[in-house]
Amino acid sequence: MTSSPSTEPELGLVPRLALAALAAVLYFVGYIGFDQFYLIWFCFVPVLFAVRGLSGRKTLLVGVVFGTITNMGGFYWVIHLIQEFTTLSLPLATLGYVLLCVYQGGLCALNIWVVRRAEDRLGLAPVWVLPVVVPAVELVYPLLFPSFIGYSQYQFLPIIQIVELFGMPGLSAIIMLVNGGLYELLLARKTGRAPVRIRLAVPAAAFVLTLVYGLVRLPMVEAKQADADKLHVALIQTNLGARDKKLRAEEFLARHLEMSKAVARDHKDLDLIVWPESAYNRLIYRNRMDLAEIVGPELGVPVVFGAITGDIGDDPKTGRRAVIRMFNTVLLVGADGQRRGLFDKMELLAFGETIPFADTFPFILDLLPFGSMFTRGTIYEHLTLESGVTLLPMICYEDIIPALPRRIWDRAGPAHALVNVTNDSWYGDSHEPLMHLAMAAFRSIETRRALIRSTNTGISAFVDLTGRISARTGQWTQESLVREVPIISDKSRTLYLVIGDVLAYLFWGLILAGFVRARRRR
Repeated sequence: MTSSPSTEPELGLVPRLALAALAAVLYFVGYIGFDQFYLIWFCFVPVLFAVRGLSGRKTLLVGVVFGTITNMGGFYWVIHLIQEFTTLSLPLATLGYVLLCVYQGGLCALNIWVVRRAEDRLGLAPVWVLPVVVPAVELVYPLLFPSFIGYSQYQFLPIIQIVELFGMPGLSAIIMLVNGGLYELLLARKTGRAPVRIRLAVPAAAFVLTLVYGLVRLPMVEAKQADADKLHVALIQTNLGARDKKLRAEEFLARHLEMSKAVARDHKDLDLIVWPESAYNRLIYRNRMDLAEIVGPELGVPVVFGAITGDIGDDPKTGRRAVIRMFNTVLLVGADGQRRGLFDKMELLAFGETIPFADTFPFILDLLPFGSMFTRGTIYEHLTLESGVTLLPMICYEDIIPALPRRIWDRAGPAHALVNVTNDSWYGDSHEPLMHLAMAAFRSIETRRALIRSTNTGISAFVDLTGRISARTGQWTQESLVREVPIISDKSRTLYLVIGDVLAYLFWGLILAGFVRARRRR
């Protein structure tokens, strides 16, 4: 015997917006920093109730509120960032932050709008649309700070091992399936009908299978890294930020050298020392090979460090010899002081490393006194130690872009480990450094390689092959961190390294097919 559906009063716009706000709070509190990751598994449920039965325009409005509040809670540190990079006052910086959050919130609004359209035009329940549209849109929506919803699960090690198969889109799809299944369960109870069993069975099965896969894979990967050869590595965190490069110029390099000598003295078997991004605060000409003077001729240990490098040429305006191109670079210097490798940043951060439209509107440069104009890197090469150990390099935010290390891997071949140099001092004492580190940890799962990560003011860390942050420094602290890093010599590739984001592109095919079908039915 089935119960008859109940008659529901129509929700007004204000209660719907309140539900959207509740969903947003669940989202950002469940995200990195606040770290209540379990909330992510049902954070979309309130907003699905909020848009139930709404028209397209009102759905977009509710979705924008949902997305904007989500971003305002997660990216509050953008206000500090804007003031660090510009001359804007606090009110103007706050306005810029709000506008950025509205724009980035458009991703959530678009997801919710597609879910409603599919429900109206095709009769598809949200449980089938959410796991398709969210990973697809996450992959292509142009964000200043890319962030997959799956990054929130960085502490839930068994569930995130699936990333080695299907990348971040696969993890997002599992999370959205569960959100859709819970919505179906609550909607059925609210409307007095029996839930559609398959709408519960598929999310439950997907979650259990993903969890079991992770529980099986974790000990296998841990055994592999336990048996691997080790590289003895030291990270140097001086607690001197971006502004200190000029304000405390002499101390900036001196402290790196002083801390490096101390750690080398205490650890006689060191194989590598890693300094952070822009650790050397003077320009290095790109044709210079002898760098012993920079790292200290008596150090006797290979050093990886970040610096600004420049090409010398004829200035087209003056005809004189000058620096015509600058690069954000990570360099490897051997124990003998000679340069052994160089990698230039490819994914430049807008406004910080490249100024959009600056050539057309030069006055923009006056508004961004701390911005820079770098040339995009084109060198797809690993950094290779004298021992033959290869390190796949990434600079700053490149470690949160899954496609980049995969692209380098394809062109340069397998690497023994990953290395990242970063400067997160622009963001103040906020959640951003932890967010950045947690996102970067997923590159270790995708490649099954350890990650060595050095920053100026924190958080520096070692990440093992499972994505576990095995050791880390504090935030805004001066300290060195020494650990043994597993060196993986086999040339096998994870499924993700082979197929990349094929799953997300498949989802885009389903979305386009849905729009075609909806248009024909209309």
